[in-house]
Amino acid sequence: IRDRDVTGVQTCALPIWLHQRIERRFDQMLAEGLVDEVKRLRATGVLHAELPSMRCVGYRQVWDMLEQAEQMGREPNALDLAQLRERGIAATRQLAKRQLTWLRGMPGRHIVACDQAGFVPQVLRLAQAVWPVPRGG
Repeated sequence: IRDRDVTGVQTCALPIWLHQRIERRFDQMLAEGLVDEVKRLRATGVLHAELPSMRCVGYRQVWDMLEQAEQMGREPNALDLAQLRERGIAATRQLAKRQLTWLRGMPGRHIVACDQAGFVPQVLRLAQAVWPVPRGG
């Protein structure tokens, strides 16, 4: 591979693998306190739903859930949290699909199957072809 042959590296996987990863990652975010984080951010009074930071996937869905529960005069319940999870996962899948569509148009990209064994050395080799590490000092 020569430098001019590769302008970018894209990892890809079967959709089911990607969907499972998205679900695990969103569950991890919830387990690590995403809802409490957004509660704290809302409580500052400085942020609002239209700020770019609050439109991020995950934050947007939590913000909406908290706002709806507040309008109903209650704390979020188990059903709210289950719906939050589903909405957050769906929004993340949509984002991933848009990103993959955008990447398909990138000329000179090289695709590496990230759901296969040994993909990390492939990505590193390609990255070094695009961005060579200077030798010596």
